[in-house]
Amino acid sequence: MAAMQRIAMTLKLKPECREEYLEAHRHVWPELIEAARRAGIRNHSVFLRGDTLFLYAEAEDPRASLDEFLSTGVKRRWDAAMQPLLDPQQEAAGWQEVFHFD
Repeated sequence: MAAMQRIAMTLKLKPECREEYLEAHRHVWPELIEAARRAGIRNHSVFLRGDTLFLYAEAEDPRASLDEFLSTGVKRRWDAAMQPLLDPQQEAAGWQEVFHFD
């Protein structure tokens, strides 16, 4: 089995949409989580500070897992529901890992 690789990125939340975003994540669709798992995504977390979202996940092959997950209908529906809550002026920003220990 290949080693898990870590994925991290940030997004900006529209401040006026904070409660709606939090409520959606209190009730994440089970089929969305299952689609992520089928795509090989594990240990996924979303953190919020101010209006900045920090997303973390792990996958053996992040690019392949993300491509598979993003192609699912449930992920497209989730993204369509979340898009109005995110700041359109801020693109998703990936992070380069510079240090890790287990």
